[in-house]
Amino acid sequence: MRILLLLFCFLLFSVSCSDKNKIPKGVLSPVKMQAVLTDILVADVLNNERILKDTALKLPAENASYFQKIFQLHHISKKDFDKSYNFYLKRPDLFKVILDSISSVVNRRNENLTKGTDTLKNKPHGDYLKKTSRPSGGQQ
Repeated sequence: MRILLLLFCFLLFSVSCSDKNKIPKGVLSPVKMQAVLTDILVADVLNNERILKDTALKLPAENASYFQKIFQLHHISKKDFDKSYNFYLKRPDLFKVILDSISSVVNRRNENLTKGTDTLKNKPHGDYLKKTSRPSGGQQ
């Protein structure tokens, strides 16, 4: 009887643990949620830059416009996003993985941009060209 009880407890424990990481129907997968959130964060930063340059723009209205375009790009609705966002907020263990992934992606993009900038700095500008002697006549 004890063996049967232990087996039942083990099965119950294994089923409850396997459902722990299961994503409910209608919730974006972690990979998709990461892609959407990355785009939203980038759009938010870019929009804040635009607002600083053009004070006539209204941040909430502009953000809503960008977010709607991002939802269309990812073939989701605001309702899908809100449901998924609320699910992941209640699951900090899963949300942390998504946020860490976003951080990695953004850091990688930043490094690539930095590397691109560094290679441009190493290209000759005009200062590295040998100066040729000019005729002495006062004109240059």
